[in-house]
Amino acid sequence: MTRKGLHIIGLDKLEATLDTYGADRTRWPAPVRHALSGLIAGNPEAQKMLKDAEAFDRLLDKAPRYDAARLERLRERIAVAAARQPRLISTRPAEAARPVLRRYHGLVATALAASLALGIFAGQTSIVSRTADTILNGDGVGYASSSKQMAQTDEAGSLLDGDLL
Repeated sequence: MTRKGLHIIGLDKLEATLDTYGADRTRWPAPVRHALSGLIAGNPEAQKMLKDAEAFDRLLDKAPRYDAARLERLRERIAVAAARQPRLISTRPAEAARPVLRRYHGLVATALAASLALGIFAGQTSIVSRTADTILNGDGVGYASSSKQMAQTDEAGSLLDGDLL
């Protein structure tokens, strides 16, 4: 990393420290204070950032303090408003309020696992593929023969259309 890159990181760290702890260096953690002291001593931009933060701290110090009595009245008003606010109260027992799937999540998980295992087993066995071949070849009873005829009818129709052109 270049010296300029380290310089930028140092200024970013100084800015974050000033935003978090303010310009009073006694509030900074000791390792941070030690790490940034060299940067502040040798960098005019860092010195300007510190002076700006000190001016901002002075401005904050001049801000009026909050009135404790006023704050207490605000707390009381909030508490009274919260007490008047209608609440939704459930008359059902906690067990009845739980969704059905939560009550039986063990059974649902078991059923899903069993169906997954059955699907894997069926895909690996030759019984399913032999049955599928039988149906698709038209050897068995089912819809295969009617779908085969439908396919032949569609092809015959397209051939007929071609002859007419």
